[in-house]
Amino acid sequence: MDAYAFIIPLWAVLIGASATQVGLLVGARSVLPFLFTIHGGVLMDRYGPRPIMIGSAIVIILMMPLYPMLPWFVPLFFLQVVGGMVVTLLWVGAQTSIAQLSRGETTYLGHFSFAARIGTFIAPIILGILWDLTTPWVCFVGISGWGIMMLALTLAIPTPPHADKATKSSTPPHPQGGGLRALLPRFSDYRDTLALMVIPAVAVSIAVCFVRSGTSGIQGSIYVVYLNEIALTGTLIGILFASMEAAGGCGSLIAGRVAKYFSPFAMLVGTTAAAIVMMAITPLLGGIVALLILAQVARGIIQGINLPIMFSVQSKAVPVDRQGATVALRVTTNRLSVITVPPIMGLIADTYGISESFLIIGSVLLALTGVVWLFARRIPEAANT
Repeated sequence: MDAYAFIIPLWAVLIGASATQVGLLVGARSVLPFLFTIHGGVLMDRYGPRPIMIGSAIVIILMMPLYPMLPWFVPLFFLQVVGGMVVTLLWVGAQTSIAQLSRGETTYLGHFSFAARIGTFIAPIILGILWDLTTPWVCFVGISGWGIMMLALTLAIPTPPHADKATKSSTPPHPQGGGLRALLPRFSDYRDTLALMVIPAVAVSIAVCFVRSGTSGIQGSIYVVYLNEIALTGTLIGILFASMEAAGGCGSLIAGRVAKYFSPFAMLVGTTAAAIVMMAITPLLGGIVALLILAQVARGIIQGINLPIMFSVQSKAVPVDRQGATVALRVTTNRLSVITVPPIMGLIADTYGISESFLIIGSVLLALTGVVWLFARRIPEAANT
């Protein structure tokens, strides 16, 4: 996922895309996930995540070489739409598997997050070096190679159990009929998944998730454009991305200990606000690489603590046989954030300047975080989750 997200803004800038077009390309990869990730999560609850992950990995392997073959905005936009969906399904499948197996334990979810950070740490470094020393073709084919490794590992994992025998099943019944009809989206699946929002713990954590994802949308779009403007090489940009991911892994490992001493919802809101600040101050750091790295490291530790706590709050709030739907609801919220924030920030950057766009979007996201905290502090049962 991070290799894919890292290379697209660099490729877009190389072919002459404007800041607004870069924002649209980044947002495009979230269109189908926003519409259909809930459906994908429900299917994972019914049939297990493994078969869906296998199909998604195959699509990524075949699709990535098409990017350098079609260096124009319109075909790239449509490739982003398709690619964003299959990459998202791979991530949803991984999260669903660990949620089913760990039963919501923060420590195990922290280990999972740390393992995921290994990949996100390596990806930007490798892609940055490839970008500087080889050609875009090598970069995109390299991502196909990464997809081959993902396919091999997915084939090796066992199918996780669908439900705890001691837990009353709440999974919606299978669709009538089989074949293609059983795989089509159903209104009732969306209704039942969205109904999870009536659970206070889920509602507040989903709202936090939307705001938190705004910083990732910024990093995957205008942040790269800004770094390119101040003449940083692809390798240095990769190091900045990797430093955040390495720090995030460390934050994930201590999340379980931190969760013992603080309210999970205070931690969710507080770490989200701090991460926004670390991203918003980027243009104030004067382009000094050491300061940019420190800001990324701080943001990485903060978000590394945030993510396992979010996983834990949501996993404990719903039955084990609804984990896929819950993950899908969270990812759908992420995608909504990524659809909206990068294009808006790109438009602001083209209108007022890139530096100003960081401060404007950061202020808006902080204001939204304050609203979420006002709601969260009024829900005793959520605070005690």
